[in-house]
Amino acid sequence: MAGGRGERLKMLGEKPLLKLHGKPMIQYVIEALMKTRNIGRIIVVTSRYTRKTADVVKHFQVEVFEAPGCGYVADVQYTVRRLGLKGPIMVVSADLPLLSPTLLGRIIDCFKRCGKPALSVMVPHELCERLGLTPDLILQVEGRLLVPAGINILQGEMIDEEEIEEEKMVLNVEEAAVNVNTIGDLKVAERLLSLRRSS
Repeated sequence: MAGGRGERLKMLGEKPLLKLHGKPMIQYVIEALMKTRNIGRIIVVTSRYTRKTADVVKHFQVEVFEAPGCGYVADVQYTVRRLGLKGPIMVVSADLPLLSPTLLGRIIDCFKRCGKPALSVMVPHELCERLGLTPDLILQVEGRLLVPAGINILQGEMIDEEEIEEEKMVLNVEEAAVNVNTIGDLKVAERLLSLRRSS
């Protein structure tokens, strides 16, 4: 998903194209998906707000689809309906530059085991606080404060259901927590990527 306005980072350009160590942030996400087993088609969903992103990602081996830009959930629903997507669909935000094929594989395995038609990945709020991140949304789930990671899996044919039974997978790992929404988040991502490169 790469069609959001990125309001808090707008002055720096389209959010998916923000550079981290010389690469657009969305490139990290695409490369992780390309190296993950059991991933078939990769569709980058853009909007009228991210037309430069659409031009840049055409150079990768991905499909590009433009949604109306009416919000994350609305654009997911629009894309699934218009493309007639069936079976399990992994929905990933373009602003998760620390994703790895290993982590994505763990999420896919959890979805296969859970027996539910949807899975939502969450991270503990205290991890976000410790890293210095500013999450958009904090949920109270069974007495814990959790933050949606921006990674979900759902059965495409159920997209029009009002409610879909879902498994919540809580991951206490930096890779899932670093969702870039502010300049502070961007600095955290740069620091952690630097540490990865030097280790």
